[in-house]
Amino acid sequence: MVGMSTVPENHVEPARVNDYDRLAEAYAAENEASIDNAYYERPAILALAGDVRGRRILDAGCGSGPLFAALRERGAVVSGLDSSAGMVEQARRRLGDGADLRVAG
Repeated sequence: MVGMSTVPENHVEPARVNDYDRLAEAYAAENEASIDNAYYERPAILALAGDVRGRRILDAGCGSGPLFAALRERGAVVSGLDSSAGMVEQARRRLGDGADLRVAG
């Protein structure tokens, strides 16, 4: 039948599981101190961002929140978004309940 949905009205999609959900804690620990992230990537991003005081910044793919934390320490108003609920939970532990963090759908 054209135009008719075969999905019942009360159908609920199963929760999506992101691969990072399973390894969020280990990934966060590795990412924190890895040479690439801690000594090259994050410092380069912060240098390129310049003075962020008072700016609103979206940290898309925020992971466990190390860049979010650094930007917030420099005075930015930061919102974080990640597709992994596990990574957002790691970020919330780091940044506190008041941090604007969301799981991307």
